[in-house]
Amino acid sequence: MKKILLILLTSLAGIAIAETTPPVETENAYINLNTGWASIHNLPTGSWAGSVNAGYNFNRGFALEGGYNVLANSQYGATTTSNIFDIAAKGTLPLSEVFSLYGRAGIGYGIDGWSGTANCSAPSCFCSSSYNSNYAAGLVGVGGSFTLSKHFDLRIEDYAFIPFSNTMSGGMNIVTFGTQYNF
Repeated sequence: MKKILLILLTSLAGIAIAETTPPVETENAYINLNTGWASIHNLPTGSWAGSVNAGYNFNRGFALEGGYNVLANSQYGATTTSNIFDIAAKGTLPLSEVFSLYGRAGIGYGIDGWSGTANCSAPSCFCSSSYNSNYAAGLVGVGGSFTLSKHFDLRIEDYAFIPFSNTMSGGMNIVTFGTQYNF
């Protein structure tokens, strides 16, 4: 599944970069704010997710961006949080004047934490300290963008963080909806 998603993202990026249609006036810098829901693989319940990304479009099909993601929830009676900072390459495939599909791939740095006393016992409890609270993760995602005006877009995205080590949360799949401001 991961290989198929990687091939799809690479293909979308290649098509977007190789696009030969006449250039359309686009704004270069952007910032977006998103909210949604995350499923967390090592924990029993999902999580609210929020993210903010800032990026720069080098052309209509390719951008680089940096972002911050926060996931906050309650597990076993304790409050858990995951904060993830990421950088990603973004390939965009414009399908019309108002709708585009895009793919993102990058890396992230995550910080997990909890507060309170969990109602469980080790080794089944996530607070058993058998995980890394700071970790690196891969980022892969796909989404769609709907242009409202020259400066505003609506967007929906499904993306995942895949940790490179054992973490409290494990892998995370996040679906968000948000708005983007183009400078």
